[in-house]
Amino acid sequence: IIYLNTDLMYICFFPRKIEIVQFASRTRQLFVRLLALVKWANNAGKVEKCAMISSFLDQQAILFVDTADRLASLARDALVHARLPSFAIPYAIDVLTTGSYPRLPTCIRDKIIPPDPITKSEKQTTLHQLNQILRHRLVTTDLPPQLANLTVANGRVKFRVEGEFEATLTVMGDDPDIPWRLLKLEILVEDKETGDGRALVHSMQINFIHQLVQSRLFADEKPLQDMYSCLHSFCLALQLEVLHSQTLMLIRERWGDLVQVERYHAGKCLSLSVWNQQVLGRKTGTASVHKVTIKIDETDVSKPLQISHEPPLPACDSKLMERAMKIDHLSIEKLLIDSVHARSHQKLQELKAILKSYNVNDNSFIETALPTLVIPILEPCGRSECLHVFVDLHSGMFQLMLYGVDQLTLDDIEKSVNDDMKRIVPWLQQLKFWLGQQRCKQSIKHLPTVSSETLQLANYASHPVGNLSKHKLFIKLTRLPQYYIVVEMFDVPGNPTELEYKYHFLSVSYAEGDESPATALLLQQFKPNIEELVLDTKSGKQMKSGVKRKLSGDPCSIEPKKPKRSGEMCAFNKVLAHIVAMCDTNMPFIGLRMELSNMDIPHQGVQVEGDGFSHAIRLLKIPPCKGVNEETQKALDRSLLDCTFRLQGRNNRTWVAELVFANCPLNSTSSREQGPTRHVYLTYENQLSEPVGGHKVVEMFLNDWNSIARLYECVLEFARSLPDIPNHLNIFSEVRIYNYRKLILCYGTTKGSSISIQWNSMLQKFHISLGTVGPNSGCSNCHNTILHQLQEMFNKTPNVVQLLQVLFDTQAPLNAINKLPTVPMLGLTQRTNTAYQCFSILPQSPTHIRLAFRNMYCIDIYCRSRGVVAIRDGAYSLFDNSKIVEGFYPAPGLKTFLNMFVDSNQDARRRSVNEDDNPPSPIGGDMMDSLISQLQPQQPPQQPQQQPFAKQAGASAAYPLTSPPTSYHNTVTPSPSMMHTQSPGNLHAASSPSGALRAPSPASFGPTPSPSSLGITMGQTANFASPHG
Repeated sequence: IIYLNTDLMYICFFPRKIEIVQFASRTRQLFVRLLALVKWANNAGKVEKCAMISSFLDQQAILFVDTADRLASLARDALVHARLPSFAIPYAIDVLTTGSYPRLPTCIRDKIIPPDPITKSEKQTTLHQLNQILRHRLVTTDLPPQLANLTVANGRVKFRVEGEFEATLTVMGDDPDIPWRLLKLEILVEDKETGDGRALVHSMQINFIHQLVQSRLFADEKPLQDMYSCLHSFCLALQLEVLHSQTLMLIRERWGDLVQVERYHAGKCLSLSVWNQQVLGRKTGTASVHKVTIKIDETDVSKPLQISHEPPLPACDSKLMERAMKIDHLSIEKLLIDSVHARSHQKLQELKAILKSYNVNDNSFIETALPTLVIPILEPCGRSECLHVFVDLHSGMFQLMLYGVDQLTLDDIEKSVNDDMKRIVPWLQQLKFWLGQQRCKQSIKHLPTVSSETLQLANYASHPVGNLSKHKLFIKLTRLPQYYIVVEMFDVPGNPTELEYKYHFLSVSYAEGDESPATALLLQQFKPNIEELVLDTKSGKQMKSGVKRKLSGDPCSIEPKKPKRSGEMCAFNKVLAHIVAMCDTNMPFIGLRMELSNMDIPHQGVQVEGDGFSHAIRLLKIPPCKGVNEETQKALDRSLLDCTFRLQGRNNRTWVAELVFANCPLNSTSSREQGPTRHVYLTYENQLSEPVGGHKVVEMFLNDWNSIARLYECVLEFARSLPDIPNHLNIFSEVRIYNYRKLILCYGTTKGSSISIQWNSMLQKFHISLGTVGPNSGCSNCHNTILHQLQEMFNKTPNVVQLLQVLFDTQAPLNAINKLPTVPMLGLTQRTNTAYQCFSILPQSPTHIRLAFRNMYCIDIYCRSRGVVAIRDGAYSLFDNSKIVEGFYPAPGLKTFLNMFVDSNQDARRRSVNEDDNPPSPIGGDMMDSLISQLQPQQPPQQPQQQPFAKQAGASAAYPLTSPPTSYHNTVTPSPSMMHTQSPGNLHAASSPSGALRAPSPASFGPTPSPSSLGITMGQTANFASPHG
């Protein structure tokens, strides 16, 4: 449009508009056509299919029309003069009646119907006569010796030359001048490695050879010899071609440059070179080359392929020589392996001669199955400890194998031996010391040790350990990290395959908190006699003396010619294993004995138990404990019969102290505690970073002994007061377990609750834990609410009788209190989306419990003796009865409700004892029903919402809150769903108040803390805030 506007710039306005409109109209038509073309292109496939269908139908219509025209022309022109022949009645009768056609003309019958075959007897007779003719011809004909393998059967003679060909011949008559007829020819040359099962000669080639041989049989005077010469020459050339193809495949796939084709003339010879040192890069300049040549004997072509070696093969094993000179298997790789096998045997013989000159008593031997020289390094030597020297059949290089040696070392040895075979002698010396170290490591592999060839010591240069032989082994006792066993190794003069061992004991010290090397302290040799070592170990003189023990190799004394193939017991160093085991077993006791002596604890030293299979240390006296009176200490010492320390477990890091007591002050109901003596076992685990039997073991034992003494003091007092305690406490409780470390009492009507008392050495106070047993084992103990208060009370006054009395007085009230729901609920206030806790149980002391209801009302519950429970309104201050604690509201109708359950006898007795302690309560009076129905008097609109919830909370109780029965304590049962096991500080759910209630004056109670001091947060209104705030 822009260009159009430019072109029409000089034309009048109206013509210009007409041109623009026409251009827009043409453009619109073009776009409409383009749109139609695009839509048509989407359905182009369908249009194409319709066109193909239409074209096919047109072709069919043309065919129908053409067929009709041709049929009409045939009927009008060709069939006008058509006539049927006369019917052949006799022939039809023959066919229908006899099923045959006997009137067939003779000329046709002779050409179609074959003559009758000869009978089986005639056939056998003819073949027998033909066999006789063939035998006669073979007898009267000169046969080459290679065709001696023949078979005459079924009128044929079959000549078979293994690995070359098989020819089947016959004759057409008994006249001697009739030539031989070649019936079948089969070439037997096979390539089993590269042929892939296919025939090596094409069928057209077979036909050509067949015709050639047949022509020779017709024309020659000696037909059979000529046949053999022709076929034999062809087969030898074919074998040579097969070997050449195998060589190329061998170079391409496996051997590479290690084998090379020196020369190949088809039908004449094949020359190969192996072990070319120059190709291997081992040498420069002139290099030795070993050649293998396969050729056809030109002087006598009837011979098979001939093998020659350059240089000639050594005169070694006759079988190896025989295999290396034959190629009947037609495998070039097998021929090369047989050749290098013989040469490898020669190289190993040369290496064995060098070893013999170094050691006259050399016991090395050669294995011929795989060219291997087995060299014993350290006599007596197991099979896995021998150095195996192989000859690589491809390259002719020496290859070494020794179990356990790293590959880099083996590569260095191979390079040295391949350069000069005499260098194997110094390497054998190094391997001998290495193998000695490996034997020592294997001998103590089952023991808790760590072996190393070097040890970093701060004073290595100045200490005697620096003067030891360079061939040594440091063995660290992992359970005793400050002790080492040092094994020193020396050559035995006159015997290059034996070692002399010396054993040393080394003690080191480590700097605390420092990673610097250890400092060597004591280095001492072991005594020369192992029996003396055992005696020293039993008498407690471990590691104070030394040894120098000479061993001829190892404990085995017999030196076999060949290494052992099984057993391998010669590699076990019994002396070293015994030394390490004795040190590992006895050194912990030595350390414990020294620590006991340093703490002035008398003992009997290390003693042997169980026929020498275990050791123990018995204490004669245990030091007195701090904080325990002298009388209790004497009684405990008198009851202690024995105290023994033993090691236990496979790692020897677990100490078990066995204490035997007599005259136990308490009789428990446990079946295990009915004997005259009690055995107490104290177990102590040593950390890996600490020496076994160190200071911490004795310290932990003394702490446990202090715990026993502390608990024993309480038990003695409890045992003395047992005859005088009230009868109801005897029925209420029983001693379930007393094992000197823990006292477990079961209490309750069914003895289903338990309390455990033990002394905590770390916190230096008694620790109390609660639980349930028997049918109630899945429930929670009701005293968990006041567990912390019980523990504080017992630590102030460790009196078991007093503890039982408190448990007796508080069990029934706590069972009722714990049924109250304590879970947060919604809809208790105006804030319907905020959850508030229904009941909050706040223990103040073992007998004083504060109970808050919906963070608004609070009552104090005091558990008194003889089943009395005192209750006051906790909203009033304990210091001024006229003041109300901030955040609480006085409970309306509380006094009237409590007066319904006052025991007049208890009230009169209490008033007579202490009348001034209980002034009248200032609490106003409505019934408890008004307390439930009017939870928030300032907010009347909320009453309809709170009333159903209050009823629901009360409905979970066994009885209504307004009228509890007199025998409530005997009938109420905790709901199992609410009795979860919780920590002492948790709040427990229950459903109803206790039975006998008492409402004393507020002046009779102690100070009442504010809600904020009890962990309760106040909101802006008079209600308690949400537990989330």
